[in-house]
Amino acid sequence: MNINEITRVQTGLKQISQDNKVGKKIVENAEYNIINELMGKIKGKKGKSQVEKTTLSTPQANPAYKLSLGAGGPPGVPQWDNIWTKREAVMTDEEIENKMAELGREFAEKSVEIGNSGKPAAMINKELDKLREEYNNKQYDLERMYVSVVSPDRKAAYAKADFKDDNKVYGNERSINGTNAIMSYGPNAWAVIPTSAEMERQKKLVNIFVDTVRAYEAENGKIPHTTISNSWAV
Repeated sequence: MNINEITRVQTGLKQISQDNKVGKKIVENAEYNIINELMGKIKGKKGKSQVEKTTLSTPQANPAYKLSLGAGGPPGVPQWDNIWTKREAVMTDEEIENKMAELGREFAEKSVEIGNSGKPAAMINKELDKLREEYNNKQYDLERMYVSVVSPDRKAAYAKADFKDDNKVYGNERSINGTNAIMSYGPNAWAVIPTSAEMERQKKLVNIFVDTVRAYEAENGKIPHTTISNSWAV
């Protein structure tokens, strides 16, 4: 999934935060897979985008946990490396923002290098797909650090949850669906229910990457395999 698709997801999430009725309907029907719900269940790409990694986490194998409340146990253990939660800052905002801009420049330069390699078109497209996935992962690593500054401590909230009434984790912060539910477990995955602060912070960082690539295109022409100048809108 490319950044254009990711930013459309972000726009949808922003609309949810402004329309509580729509937000509640989406979360009630598909909290465990909110990103796929908003994307219209886009499929076909290998790997996960940074947004998908942030919001979805499959349970770890652990015989101490049952995967269904109906089976008399709590939901599966989240994979915390793939979930937004409060973490100790390892870099300043400025350092992370600069690194994101560097990623945007690197991505543009490497895309041009691949596009001008003279290789067959099918091979070029394959390499560009691989490059995009690589840089999606790199962006996600920075986003996880950047967003964690404003994230609820979901790990601590999960540890305190009793799951007697539902498969949700509640915190003191209000999420975009207007409740204090900050995580939800569905049939096969955990999903983060973001706060408005988290979404705004993630959007800011993604925009740095997009704006950097746009600036490169304005100076050097469009890079292969993208249409940033025309359609990468946030």
